[in-house]
Amino acid sequence: MNRIRFLFLSLATLLFTILAFLFFWTRYTSLRELGIDYYLMRAWGNTLTFIYGIKREVIVDENADTNSIGIYVAPHSSFWDIIILGSELKGFFVSKREVIKWPIVGLGAKFVRTVFIDREKGVSALKTLERAGTKTFESGHSLIMFPEGTRSYEHMQDMKPGPFYISIVTGKPIKPVIIKYIPRTSIVPKKKGSFIKELISQSVTAPGTVAIVELLEDIYPMGYSSADEFKTHVRAIMDKHYNNL
Repeated sequence: MNRIRFLFLSLATLLFTILAFLFFWTRYTSLRELGIDYYLMRAWGNTLTFIYGIKREVIVDENADTNSIGIYVAPHSSFWDIIILGSELKGFFVSKREVIKWPIVGLGAKFVRTVFIDREKGVSALKTLERAGTKTFESGHSLIMFPEGTRSYEHMQDMKPGPFYISIVTGKPIKPVIIKYIPRTSIVPKKKGSFIKELISQSVTAPGTVAIVELLEDIYPMGYSSADEFKTHVRAIMDKHYNNL
């Protein structure tokens, strides 16, 4: 059964990558207003969670603004984070450049407006992110970022300052998101491995796993003297909500 589900996952990912390639040209025409690449990413996520029987529960904080444009930040523990958040949030991901080399997934990510950055370039990477972020905001979409910079079993590692710097520079709010799996052990690996090995291990997921996604109140950058101060405040809020779920 697990092999069959993994086969369907692979075929569905290949199909949506092909569709994203076929509609890639629309972003350079007036059809970009339709957001076809966004809807393809949403359909991909819904299809895969259906195949694996993962149930989703979305909680929207009473003060959350789901229509505002900003920078979603979320903890990162599993490849399923990308699949689920990509189908729940109106935005495009920021990813490390190495993802382009991943089989099928890398091409699919490129065709749905993923912003790739070279983390080794420091200030240059931030400038690239700033330009790409501004363009994404102007198109009516948000950025989706994992500020830890890598996956981790424990919630949460220290955050990188990138998304908070972009928030301060552009004035766009940070939009914190919590994602929690129950049971966590069925979907989050304790040790990081190669892309293929980890994808296979995480695809062996028991039906009935619940993914709880909580959208928190927007946090604007005014009043913070630095990106580090800003991220410390946001981290404290996210930790509190995560522990209360």
